[in-house]
Amino acid sequence: MITMCIKVSKPRRISKSHYMHKPEQKFHTALVKYLRHNLDKFPKSFLIETKVARNGKSFPYSELSEKETRLLLRAVNGSVVTTHSDFSQMGTDCDGACISGGGFIFLQYVRPRNKIFYAITIHKFLQAKNSSKRKSLDELTAKQIAYLTCELS
Repeated sequence: MITMCIKVSKPRRISKSHYMHKPEQKFHTALVKYLRHNLDKFPKSFLIETKVARNGKSFPYSELSEKETRLLLRAVNGSVVTTHSDFSQMGTDCDGACISGGGFIFLQYVRPRNKIFYAITIHKFLQAKNSSKRKSLDELTAKQIAYLTCELS
C-alpha cells in the first residue's frame, strides 16, 4: 500500500485594493469607449491609470500607489512591456504590448450625472502633490493641471 501526503495550503487572500471598485469599473469601461474615438488627442502610445474620486470633492494623493507611479513614470521616460494571458475566459487581442511615450491618470469626480473627466500627466500630478499643503487633489486644481478635460457621451 502506498500512502501519499499532500500539503494543502491556505488560499492566498488578495486585498480589496487589488480590485477595481464599481464606480472605477464603470468609468474605465466608458473611458475605453471614449478613447477608441478620440485617440488623436493623445500621444501614439501611453499608459492608462483610471481613478475615481468617490466622494465627488477630492482625490486623495495616496490612492495612486508607488507601483502605479513607477509604471507611469517608466512609460514617460522609457518603456513598459506588458503581457496578456491567453488563458482568460474572455480572450485577448494580443499577447502583450510595449508602451512608451506617456502616462496619464484619468480622473473622474463621482457625482450624479457627471460625465466630465480629466486626463492628467503623471508629472503634473506629482508636481501638484509635492507643491500642495493638502493631502488630496480637488477638482478645481485637477481642471487647471489637466492635459485635457473630456466629456463622456
